Amino acid sequence: MFKVGDRVVPYHQMNNTGTIVEIKRQKSKTWLVGGASDSRTVIVVEHDDRQIRSWLSSDLLREEQ
Repeated sequence: MFKVGDRVVPYHQMNNTGTIVEIKRQKSKTWLVGGASDSRTVIVVEHDDRQIRSWLSSDLLREEQ
């Protein structure tokens, strides 16, 4: 599980490291045969170049030190 302040990196952009500044839950708008799917975890990251982006938690890895 991720926490605010953790250093992370998107697994498909390994040179784009950053720090988690916010964690949000987002309701899913997808409906399936059994009902609505579960909510998603969206993580807001401030990258080292000061750019702020939102990522799904499944797209991030902890930065190894």
